[in-house]
Amino acid sequence: MSDRKSFPSLRFIMQLIGAVTLSILLPGVWSASAQSTDSGKSSSPFVNTSQLFEFSQYLASTSGAPDCHARVVRAAFDGPQGDAIKMTAYEENRSFVYAVARMQSHPGADSGGPSAGKTTGWVRRLIILNPSLFIIEDQLITPNSSGMKIGVQHSTSAPKVSSGTAHIIEPSGEIFSEILFPRKVTYQVKGTTNGQEATCYFMEPGPLEATPGARILQVLRVGKNAPPSGAVQSEITTATGTWKLTATIGGKIFKLTLPPPAEGAGEVAIDTLDGKTLVGNRPFPSGILPHGPEGNRLLELWDADYRGKAPALWDIGRPADELQKVVAAGKVARCRVVDMCCGSGTDAIYLASKGFDVTAIDVAPSALGHAMEKARQANVSVQWMVADILAPPVLKPFDFVYDRGCYHVVRDQNLTAYLETVRRFSRPGTKFLLLATRGDEQSRVELSGEDHSGGGHSGVTEEELRFDFLTMFDVEWLRQITLESSRPGVGPPGWSAFMVRNAAP
Repeated sequence: MSDRKSFPSLRFIMQLIGAVTLSILLPGVWSASAQSTDSGKSSSPFVNTSQLFEFSQYLASTSGAPDCHARVVRAAFDGPQGDAIKMTAYEENRSFVYAVARMQSHPGADSGGPSAGKTTGWVRRLIILNPSLFIIEDQLITPNSSGMKIGVQHSTSAPKVSSGTAHIIEPSGEIFSEILFPRKVTYQVKGTTNGQEATCYFMEPGPLEATPGARILQVLRVGKNAPPSGAVQSEITTATGTWKLTATIGGKIFKLTLPPPAEGAGEVAIDTLDGKTLVGNRPFPSGILPHGPEGNRLLELWDADYRGKAPALWDIGRPADELQKVVAAGKVARCRVVDMCCGSGTDAIYLASKGFDVTAIDVAPSALGHAMEKARQANVSVQWMVADILAPPVLKPFDFVYDRGCYHVVRDQNLTAYLETVRRFSRPGTKFLLLATRGDEQSRVELSGEDHSGGGHSGVTEEELRFDFLTMFDVEWLRQITLESSRPGVGPPGWSAFMVRNAAP
């Protein structure tokens, strides 16, 4: 029940537009044997090192979670017109920035017409651990039969290359680049000329596999005081394709678990050198989290509810009574289920223990950190996703949708986005258990001692609930209940609604 104070997605649309460009921005690094070319531009996406230096300097000047979309755009991706980028995950954290985008490149495209070559699709993941350390990973989704190069970097100075490492010195600073995986891939350089002298350089990693699923992972250390080579330790688990990285920077130890970016977000934990936990192990985001000054403020308020000594009001530490009744009565059998706003995961873990295939979503990273640990102790498997329920990742429709405590809050903030999420998560025949606070003159309550959303939570009336879901769901029951809470004697009046998705679109 953790997204109760969820954020209005419309407020972040302009930021999201910037973010869509974002993960493009800091692509990987580079290709081909040393040579010259008269083409003034690479046919591949690339990173502009000058802009990368400016971006690194901006990050170094900020405190707390940065507002870095515009800088990332300027640092960014440059390639033939017609290339398409879709951001799928983004988070600005006090300790890191994380971004993932699905990308398509159309070799041969120009301003006058469509692509002249075959489309190459790949996923790019960017992780910034401090102002000077950038981790960039590309995974091919479609065969790279067109010869388009991924992970290209542009510089005005000639890179000094030695096998899988490179060094670039420009007036703004230095970049040290290293290919972590595959081990045998090397950097090569080509330059563009204006007459007799080279005016800029492109660096590419190669040779690379052209088969779907092929991955390349690179580390860029930016600036004159960049972390030394060897700051990142790595290993690969070949059975699962999961890469594990450990980075020691500025008195902090970052522990990263990275599955293929097309398959999962991975995890992060951060400790100090003396063993103090700064960030407990938690998932990276699977969707676009609220960001920018306002988004980061709200996200911090939500996450703080799971970092205190006492549990939040809604975090009751046991499965909800209504959910247990539905399962015990056989109203839902083992199936694919999504727990919307799962909080610390008690209900999701309960469903998993009963044999359900569970996906659980929450906007608070710390909540899912607790949930992951509880699931490990219970020896159950749940797909945990850090995401805003008003802008969730693309998922296949589920057989059962469960919401305890989200709908009655976001209804006044962005009902349209919430209903669109429910529509996308369901199909004709999908069952939906909705537990919400009841709203009338006698039962208006706040769900926590501190109001994080700018007003009290008054719940919903029967008329509002029926109207909102009228076109998509047939209501099997709608009854009054008392919602459980973590505080003795506090039980907000609520609704239990069990609905079945009809054939409406």
